Order: sequence, then C-alpha cells, then structure tokens
Amino acid sequence: MRVPVEGEQGTVIKELVRQAENAAPKRKRKQSQREEEWVQRLVEKWGEDLGGMARDRKLNPMQQSEGDIGRRVRAWREGKRRAMEEV
Repeated sequence: MRVPVEGEQGTVIKELVRQAENAAPKRKRKQSQREEEWVQRLVEKWGEDLGGMARDRKLNPMQQSEGDIGRRVRAWREGKRRAMEEV
C-alpha cells in the first residue's frame, strides 16, 4: 500500500467525501407477499400479543424477536392502510 505524499492526502479525503455525498438514495423496503401472509397469520392468531407471536414456534419458526415482529406488523398495517386509500 502506498502512503500518500504530503498534499496528496487532502485530495484523497476530498474525493472520499465527494463520493459519500453522492451516494445512491435509500429505497424503502417493501414486504414480500409471503411476508405479508406470514404476518397476517400471526395477527389473526395473536391479535396485539407480540410476545405470543415471538414464542409461537409453529408460526414463527425462525424465532423473530418481539421488536422485529412489531416492526413487521406496523409495516403490514401501513401497507394495508395505503391499499385501502387507493381504492
């Protein structure tokens, strides 16, 4: 690895900053149809009980945490709400 010569270091840092500022915009993650179906089954069985959803070994075989399931349920509900507004 080559060590930058004095004066070159500033240009390297400036180039890195320029690249960081021009990063691709983040896209919001969309739930897959399969994930939506999975969350729907959990909500149908457990309602608002995220702890029950997290402990359900049959419907939650990957043992997602309460927090993770909560985020997915909120996203699922938001998607349902947006779909109803479009109609």
